[in-house]
Amino acid sequence: MKPRIPTLIAAAAAVAAVLSLTACAPAGRAVGDTQDEMPAVAHDSVHITDVTVGFVGSEDPAADKLAIDALSESGMNVFYASLAGQTSPKADKTGKDADESAGSTGGASTGSKTEPSATVDSAAVTAQQGVNDFVARAVKLVVVSGITVTDANGQGWDDALANARNAGIPVVLLNPIAVPENDLLYAATFAVNDRDAEAAPISDAAMTIIRDEPHDRTLAVTTNTSK
Repeated sequence: MKPRIPTLIAAAAAVAAVLSLTACAPAGRAVGDTQDEMPAVAHDSVHITDVTVGFVGSEDPAADKLAIDALSESGMNVFYASLAGQTSPKADKTGKDADESAGSTGGASTGSKTEPSATVDSAAVTAQQGVNDFVARAVKLVVVSGITVTDANGQGWDDALANARNAGIPVVLLNPIAVPENDLLYAATFAVNDRDAEAAPISDAAMTIIRDEPHDRTLAVTTNTSK
């Protein structure tokens, strides 16, 4: 009997592909958050004009524009996934839908369990698809603006951000409202404060993540390009 060489080769190739994909995600750290100190060989080969950023918008397009303009003016190529026309259930800062929270805030509540909101979180669905699209485009960095993770949309966010992680693409959460529980899914959060003299230009902070240089998990950034 002749050996089934093509089958063996195909199986080996499949295993290699899986191992290659898994190798993109560092063990115990988020992509872009693996350095405790400056590496011996810096990633200076990543030039800012070669950087592509996938920017997943929020429900505040004016704030998105300030950040996108600042990134673009630095020389980065920015692709924008807008949430224009999308809706999401109101959520508090704990990540719970407003209908879910109402039963625990007192006031008019009767103490009975509130039924989950039937409203489709189309904004989260669109944003999550934006992350997946940017992963397929193989951008250098994904920025998610104004993320609000709730019990209802949490699994969708975990899946989308894990897709970026497995592809070796770092994720930054810009002005997040409620973040994922798994902090391996994002490299850092950026808090925009254009009045903070110590805030780093958002493009500089983005390059820090892309080059995998040491950084705090929360960074104050500015969209003021005159700094």
